[in-house]
Amino acid sequence: MEQDFKVLVACTGNIHRSALAATLCQEWVHWYLPADLAERVQISSAGFGAPVGARMGTRAQKIAVALGGDGSTHRATQITDRMLEDADVVLVATRRHLESAIGRVPSALRRSFTVRESGRVAGTLRRRSLQSTEDLRTVVADLARARSAAADPDADDIIDPQGQGAEAYLQMIREEIPPLAQLAHVLFGMPRPDVEAYAAAAAQPALLLTDDSRTIAPR
Repeated sequence: MEQDFKVLVACTGNIHRSALAATLCQEWVHWYLPADLAERVQISSAGFGAPVGARMGTRAQKIAVALGGDGSTHRATQITDRMLEDADVVLVATRRHLESAIGRVPSALRRSFTVRESGRVAGTLRRRSLQSTEDLRTVVADLARARSAAADPDADDIIDPQGQGAEAYLQMIREEIPPLAQLAHVLFGMPRPDVEAYAAAAAQPALLLTDDSRTIAPR
């Protein structure tokens, strides 16, 4: 039997950056992949220092809704080595998180990327036909092979908005959403016009924090 494809997104607290990314990825899997394949994709998130059981941050939840997601059921989870071992791809918020993940589970090296790194590398790849979980694993292998050509460690981190004002959330949007959508183009089959729509939304991030922003989602 074909094994499920597991995506793990991680940050520090698992209430802003990774919670938002996982919520959007969960929607995108069902929007863009064939229905039978979407059922074989598992999206999860966790934090290296999670306040276990905490809800997604209010602003992060508002952003998720504006972009077509719903994080209302999210609860923060502490990352474990087993999660890192089982994931087919690990996406993290910063280089420090990447180093922590690989330090804990060295075998995860070729499956682990910062979100911004994954987006840069995805931008160099040609989209494949996605019909099976093995096709998704092939995309991850493509990302690993191409990562050195797109290396830019100084542009890998997504700001942690915890305890900061609205401007930090605006920066988080600008840093996280465009590369995540670019990755979704090759990993989940997001059409190019939707990738561009998400980039356009991130270019005006203040709109995503208004009370009337649901229609910003491409769908």
